[in-house]
Amino acid sequence: MLKEYKFCPSCTKPLKSKIFGGAERRWCTDNECEFVFWNNPTPVLAAITHRHDEVILVQAIGWPKDWFGLVTGFHEAGETAEEGVLREVKEELGLNGTVQYLVGVYSFFEMNQVIIAYDVLVEDGDITLDTSELVDYKTIETQELKTWPSGTGQAAKDWLAAQGIFNEELSFRKK
Repeated sequence: MLKEYKFCPSCTKPLKSKIFGGAERRWCTDNECEFVFWNNPTPVLAAITHRHDEVILVQAIGWPKDWFGLVTGFHEAGETAEEGVLREVKEELGLNGTVQYLVGVYSFFEMNQVIIAYDVLVEDGDITLDTSELVDYKTIETQELKTWPSGTGQAAKDWLAAQGIFNEELSFRKK
């Protein structure tokens, strides 16, 4: 579903929908302006943050009380994906880390994002949460980590599988 931009952000003329490149796009009605709203996915970096035999999960502001997930954040201009994922770990947990390897790239259609997930080994030290984004964290033994059906859950599933661990996947269905 296209976001309903009504006016061109370049020249302020009305936008209209038409098919271009095999998909519906929003175009500027001014023939002099070449603006097209492509609605491309946003790149998001995810860290499977771990140390020893434990994974650190975080709870974002606004999430249900029992939901925890991976450290994530937007990929910023001028940084490599590896630099960005380490920046996010440092910002959100206050820990330094080392990228071990790329786990994979995952489509997250619900949020129009593409997730680039890394295995990140963090140093020992106290966790200092970024309370402007997070409300809580928990550590869980790697063997006990359960995955979830979308977004970063599939990265966690692949990461566990690479270690020979095939745990039950949590459901988002309401009880």
